[in-house]
Amino acid sequence: MHTSTLFIWFILYSILGWIYETTFCSIKKLTWDNRGMLIGPYCPIYGVGAVLDVLLCSSLPNAGYVFIACMLGSAVLEYTTSYATERLFHAVWWDYSDLPFNLHGRICLSCSLGFGFAGWIVLYGLHPYISQITAPMPRDVQELLALLLMAVFAADCALTADSLAQINVKLEATLHEIDAQIAEKYELFIENTRQNISEGLDTLKEKISLEEYRERRTSEEVKKTLSTMNWVQTRLMRTSVSFRRVSYSGIAGHMKRVLSFARHGKKEKEQEQNRRR
Repeated sequence: MHTSTLFIWFILYSILGWIYETTFCSIKKLTWDNRGMLIGPYCPIYGVGAVLDVLLCSSLPNAGYVFIACMLGSAVLEYTTSYATERLFHAVWWDYSDLPFNLHGRICLSCSLGFGFAGWIVLYGLHPYISQITAPMPRDVQELLALLLMAVFAADCALTADSLAQINVKLEATLHEIDAQIAEKYELFIENTRQNISEGLDTLKEKISLEEYRERRTSEEVKKTLSTMNWVQTRLMRTSVSFRRVSYSGIAGHMKRVLSFARHGKKEKEQEQNRRR
């Protein structure tokens, strides 16, 4: 099998995976949910899984072997992809921690079984039609198309990787800024507490004001950081499930909530304007 043909299949299956993932999650959340970590409409993990399914499972003796191979293979692919993206970018795009029989939230039994059935669908249902798309193409046309798709895909990957790296830099800077301001306020709180050690009520009021200050400064720094992010970075914040790095998880969760409120507020404003018209 020629490399250019495999890459075209990879892109086609990645697009189909994005359509499935986005449709499923949008219906589940009852709102548009653009899935995938890349800018373009594709989820590479589906493309990789489907192409491996075609290459490795076509020669298996029956559908039972295909199911087992796809179930086990998808588990390995999901786990390694989740582990690699978390190590590189500290972010995760799926988390099965709330589902039974999961392993570190990266894979779970029900999803692996589902991908086993998906292997059947790809091999016996979809691929005969996908292969007909590339079969009539001359080899040089396939190579040119694969090069164009590869250029777009590589540029997307590079831009996404840079945006994720910048997000981590911004999260780190935001945490340092908040910690510095809180430390200054905390030193003042300690000093006031020592002076008013016998005045329990005053000390309690000061402690409450410190907690309010922490929350207020966090909100202000989060909004300031979000205002410096471009569209790609804010989209990545929305599509990521969480940042598992403990120091990032709280601040990243706060950012996701602010983005969610902003989106709902924009929709409500647009609906109100439409009603007035």
